[in-house]
Amino acid sequence: MRIEQGFTLMTPDEFRVWLGEQDVWRTVYRLLIHHTWSPNYGNFNGSNHVALQKGMQRFHTVDRGWDDIGQHFSIFPDGIIVTGRSLEKDSACTRGANAGAICFENVGNFDVGGDEMTPAQARAILECSAWVCERFSIPVDADHVLYHHWFDLNTGLRTDGTGTTKSCPGTNFFGGNSVEAAEAHFLPLIQHILES
Repeated sequence: MRIEQGFTLMTPDEFRVWLGEQDVWRTVYRLLIHHTWSPNYGNFNGSNHVALQKGMQRFHTVDRGWDDIGQHFSIFPDGIIVTGRSLEKDSACTRGANAGAICFENVGNFDVGGDEMTPAQARAILECSAWVCERFSIPVDADHVLYHHWFDLNTGLRTDGTGTTKSCPGTNFFGGNSVEAAEAHFLPLIQHILES
């Protein structure tokens, strides 16, 4: 684990220990799952975690006018997790679902034809999702572990992928971005980690 320019970089094992040591006073009851789409694997050179995180922070604060980067954590292709938004703040990632949420941005474009997720990143996504659910007693189900694609961009209402949506976390993210794909392919893997 190391701190660089105000961000903490850690492995999944370090993340679990670090997360357990954090005092978080706000109520957290859901986990939001995203992909960055841009930056993607083509922008990652193996050592520019902080530069890419700072770029996302700049985009969110300068271009979008938010008070900070939208996500609490970014997970990179090499499996490294980088801190972002304060855990004491609701996320700014999914209109309609930010309250009480922790948000992961998974660096890459996981639409069909986009980036092929590395095993290191897949492991980090699953383990970090499990550790967040464990730490905050979040049920591992499609009512509490949520994809951005399931929310209408204009209204913030949950539409399960109909209406005006992004493909996020990607049409090829652990079998797809539908509720059914999450229930069949993503959520069981998280549950398996928690039961191991």
